[in-house]
Amino acid sequence: MATFFKEPTGGDSSARLIFITGSFWNMVITSFMVYKGIDVPVIIAFFSAVEAVFVALKLGQKPMEEKNTPS
Repeated sequence: MATFFKEPTGGDSSARLIFITGSFWNMVITSFMVYKGIDVPVIIAFFSAVEAVFVALKLGQKPMEEKNTPS
């Protein structure tokens, strides 16, 4: 896997991979919605709702990992 998807500890980051691919997918689908002429408020709501899931996953990754490490 590319070094971009590596954590500072050296392990692979699946959350980072999901965030990048999910965000790309969201941009593609949103662009298609613009092309099809969907109303702008619907596009904004869709993009924001889907992207919020990916951002929450990425922001929640660190506290979840710290909680699982033995002291």
